[in-house]
Amino acid sequence: MLRLGIIGCGKVTTMFHLKSIKDVEAVTVTAVADLDRARMEGVRRKAGAERGYTDPKELLADPDVEAVAINTPPRFHEGLVLEAIEAGKHVLCEKPLAQTIEGCRRIGDAQRGAELVVLPVHNYAFTPCLMTAQELIEKGEIGALQGIDIRFDNNLWSYGPKTDFRTKETYGIVEDILPHALSVVQALSDPVSEAKEAEGWRKKYPVLDNFRLAMATGSGVTVRGEMNWTSLIPGFTVKAKGEEGAIHIDLMKAPYGVTVKTDRGRKQIGGMGFGQYLDLIRLKHPAFVGQYEHLVATVGGTEEPRFTVEDEIRMMGVLEEVVKILSEDEKREQT
Repeated sequence: MLRLGIIGCGKVTTMFHLKSIKDVEAVTVTAVADLDRARMEGVRRKAGAERGYTDPKELLADPDVEAVAINTPPRFHEGLVLEAIEAGKHVLCEKPLAQTIEGCRRIGDAQRGAELVVLPVHNYAFTPCLMTAQELIEKGEIGALQGIDIRFDNNLWSYGPKTDFRTKETYGIVEDILPHALSVVQALSDPVSEAKEAEGWRKKYPVLDNFRLAMATGSGVTVRGEMNWTSLIPGFTVKAKGEEGAIHIDLMKAPYGVTVKTDRGRKQIGGMGFGQYLDLIRLKHPAFVGQYEHLVATVGGTEEPRFTVEDEIRMMGVLEEVVKILSEDEKREQT
């Protein structure tokens, strides 16, 4: 049994993490921490944790805690991950691990030799339909992969975050959403190595809340994406295009189903039963369950990390490239 401590008791913890942890028998929440006592106590009760702290340092000093889930706003990630490593705890941290390449490298340096697992949360990479699509591509179902089209629709208002860090930064949407796309591309093909184009605009918020971009992986697969915070209905659709056909998935609304279209015809693989529909309505997404099962397996030594600190450094480099392109584009428009 992996004894988990949770740092950060906001919306991502209550909406996603706690619901998924209940379905992973090998994980028990031992302690929680949040600067806000009321939030901390609420999550402590929901999780059935024995102890709650208003200082994360106290949780990290708790000898009964083996691993920590860091679910705070991003500006706290690097410091908390480094403190957790120093305290001898395995780490599962919401993306990004740090807000700079240098910060990610500091985490990598600290992890090296510590014999501790440090995993960034890239939950959509554990969605059943994505793993099915990955298997089909590897088997050559659609021929050689040539391109990936991604659309990520989110409704930030309906999500109702407890903190406003996303809309404090001009390009906060890039840090918030783009890692989801990068992790999915890496799972289907290979890591994105270059950002080629980017265009952003404001629709509802005082900061950028929509953007589109073009990227390429190291092997030359073309990636095009459009992402936003302003859609009425959320969705995360991916189209993988090969020489002989295409694979379509929606990781958010249809996490078990895959549609394959080739010259040989159209076929549907997988689907959802009534119980799985109910789980989605209750915001119990299978990807978070898979993320925690992976944490247990990596700590136990039966699986290698699907995403490493080195992967996070590479992704941070792409994020910085995209922000640079968007910033330069805005400057040109203002002159």
